[in-house]
Amino acid sequence: MINFRMLKLSDPLLWLAVASLVAIGFFAIFSTTYNAQLKQALDPLYFVKKQFISLLLATGGLAICTYLDYRHLKKVAMALYGFTLLLLLVILFTGSSAQGAQRWLQLGPVSFQPSEFSKLTMIVAIAAFLSERKKLVGFWNTGYLLLLVGVPFLLIFKQPDLGTALVFLAILLGMLSASDASPRLLIFLVTPLISVLLRPVIYLWLIYIVIVALALFLSRASALDWLLILGTNIGVGIAVPLLWRTLKAYQRQRILAFLDPSADPYGAGYHSLQSMIAVGGGGLFGKGFLHGSQTQLQFIPEQHSDFIFSAVGEEFGFLGSVIVLGLFALLVWRALVIAAEARDLIGKLLASGIAVMIGFHVFANMGMAIGILPVVGIPLPFMSFGGTSLLIGLASVGILQSISMRRHKLIF
Repeated sequence: MINFRMLKLSDPLLWLAVASLVAIGFFAIFSTTYNAQLKQALDPLYFVKKQFISLLLATGGLAICTYLDYRHLKKVAMALYGFTLLLLLVILFTGSSAQGAQRWLQLGPVSFQPSEFSKLTMIVAIAAFLSERKKLVGFWNTGYLLLLVGVPFLLIFKQPDLGTALVFLAILLGMLSASDASPRLLIFLVTPLISVLLRPVIYLWLIYIVIVALALFLSRASALDWLLILGTNIGVGIAVPLLWRTLKAYQRQRILAFLDPSADPYGAGYHSLQSMIAVGGGGLFGKGFLHGSQTQLQFIPEQHSDFIFSAVGEEFGFLGSVIVLGLFALLVWRALVIAAEARDLIGKLLASGIAVMIGFHVFANMGMAIGILPVVGIPLPFMSFGGTSLLIGLASVGILQSISMRRHKLIF
């Protein structure tokens, strides 16, 4: 039986942040699609109406996750994980393709992205695994965890969806930190990522390898640590050129365009350059709602989805962007507070994973909009157009509120 008095124990600041972001998102979606629909003699509210229908469905998911005791997720974690793997396998053979990626599953008139769903199920699966092993020790436990994350990671990378694959890595590292995992394990996972970033500049990478070896020597590391940490970094460095060849042509172009957008201003660097022009043109106060030149003249393709932040920066300016960033900061902060005050480890891990997922999405999406990160297919939570993203975002908020409402005993 649902006890609505439990809402008194929910986090009001979390409600405020999410509701404000969703509302701003509707204004941004309307602004980025209004003129394009008018030019085609179509309903100018078409995208807004679709997003509103998605909001109604997502609100149902929010309500269910809010009143469902989050501890029940532990019981169904492996079932959800298996169902996610099945969806990811199906999409490789029957998924709908767009812009070089096969990410959408079509069910009649409805399409959704299993990769978005997989982010939340991955958080649930990792939380269930780590809550049973308060101290992650032993070769087999570590291997099982890496396999747990690695299988969906490879399936999503195959689509290809590099953005979601990177989200998986961020979630894993964040939840391991929250679970007080062994520092050795975190070093083992983090140092190869640094090798990937430094490998394009061979001299920097070689210096980094020497520093890692020196740190292992000074800490009197065991032979196993030398093998795992130093060996993995060297192996990753050797594999990076091979990995580069496995990337799709458009993915390589995006990375090269990130390093130098002006090298191909009408091709791979077009999105990034136009987005930077839009954000920079907004100035302090913005050009005003429906008055952004880059936005209203449709210079940025698919601006209502991954590049929605460029519309906010152009039409609402620096101040509007700061407000949006502040709302996301408030949301992540409240998620971390809920994690810190959770009454059990599973609640702490779930809230921490959701905080990392949202925080990484915001960092990656805004970073590519202002040109400091490569262009990857990561939506801005609660604001970008897309039903699957909105559903998973609000379901995540529901889980956070479920943890929040059960931090203390309910007094009747």
